[in-house]
Amino acid sequence: MGGDALIDEAAALYALRPEEFTAARNGRGRELRDDDRELADAVLALRRPAPAAWLVNQLVRHRGDELDQLLGLGEELRAAQAELDAPAMARLAKQRRALVAALARDAGALAEELDAPVRQPVLDEIAQTLNAGMVDASAADAVRSGRLVRGLEAVGLEVDLDGAVAGGPSGPGGAAAPTRSARPKASRRGGGSADDGAERERERERAEQAERERAEREREAEAADARAAEASDALDALERELAALADRIAADTARREELDAELREVEDRLGEHGRESRRLGRERDRAARVAESARDEAAAAREALG
Repeated sequence: MGGDALIDEAAALYALRPEEFTAARNGRGRELRDDDRELADAVLALRRPAPAAWLVNQLVRHRGDELDQLLGLGEELRAAQAELDAPAMARLAKQRRALVAALARDAGALAEELDAPVRQPVLDEIAQTLNAGMVDASAADAVRSGRLVRGLEAVGLEVDLDGAVAGGPSGPGGAAAPTRSARPKASRRGGGSADDGAERERERERAEQAERERAEREREAEAADARAAEASDALDALERELAALADRIAADTARREELDAELREVEDRLGEHGRESRRLGRERDRAARVAESARDEAAAAREALG
């Protein structure tokens, strides 16, 4: 069984939506059974990717330029760490935090586009995986593979890649890189003394400790950014509701003004009707008196005729 063949099979399967993976993998394994039993077994052993891993794989396919930019920044950051260039490390770490947060948000939008939306914990794991890809070159290669099985996590300057990439050299579902990434070390110049070596080791340890602390601060900052984004979304929703309510209030106020105007017109007409009613009543009373007087005169005339 050729390794490239398994990688090609895995790449095709890991491009699918998670709910499509198992059926497609099993079907492909059955198709390969007659021609290459070893490859078929290896394909059937591929594991369904975790949601965060699946979405990072889709970033490789749909947001490759943005991902390359982020991982390229990781190369610069690792070089600055190797040289113990503190100003460059601080500047690049700030850029890393911004790029990781932006790409994690873009991953959420991509999930919506692919009709497979994810929740915030998955986006947090994606950010963690992207950070790991910037810490170590082997982890960056794992991210770029598009065949991640699970998310990655940097512990200080180390990333555990065991079983992280499907179709790797360690077998189906295995890692595509050594199981533990190497730590960057400062370059050694000449033979140097034992004291110089000890001092460089101490500097390296201090740099690693500073990186661990910075990574922790970055995780806290990313969590705060996520909370701020959620609060901003909630605020936007409330503002939309308030705007809709203001529109309804304006419409109801305008209708009330129309009704007030109609009421005033009705009241004016009722006033006119009242005045007309009183006038007609007076005329009716006069007519009644005239009629009664005429009846009296007629009765008197008949009596006179005897």
